[in-house]
Amino acid sequence: MNRLSTVRTVLCSCAILLLLAACGGSPEEKVARLRGMYSARLNGFLVQAQAAPEPEIYIEEGAEPMAPETDMEEGEGDAEMAEPMEMEPANPNIMLDILIQHDSPKLLAGITLDISMADSAGNEKGAWKVWFDTSKMKKANVTQYTHVLEDVPYEEGDGFFAEVRHPVPAAERGEYSEFSSAG
Repeated sequence: MNRLSTVRTVLCSCAILLLLAACGGSPEEKVARLRGMYSARLNGFLVQAQAAPEPEIYIEEGAEPMAPETDMEEGEGDAEMAEPMEMEPANPNIMLDILIQHDSPKLLAGITLDISMADSAGNEKGAWKVWFDTSKMKKANVTQYTHVLEDVPYEEGDGFFAEVRHPVPAAERGEYSEFSSAG
């Protein structure tokens, strides 16, 4: 009986240690585990074309505006006339529709998504890290978020992608807000 009691004690102690090891870890490791229970996907995007900026006209102080008709002879002063400037249209804004879901037992206050843009051949053209407030998400429910990327060099055929990167290497965790709040 004494031997059986010792075996039970050892087994219970091992079980408790394993349970503590599974639940323990540094705050950053806990965040990393919770991040692994989140997922995100892009549901669609909308290109918001921006109008080209209006050229700014500066009038020297005290100068008089030119009259539509002047007394110049034909050809006189042509060399001094500047060519009209061609204004390049501004890059558009991109409105992203993103769906985020989690199955974690504990909510993170927010999650940083990796968003990327690729051309039609699959070559990456841009990347962003965007933080989303997830403090009120319900477990297993999909929550829709909208985010606008400004001044994006978008061309017809480009695509966008959103993901919860997992795992995040320890050296890169400083780029993700949820890790900085864990320390």
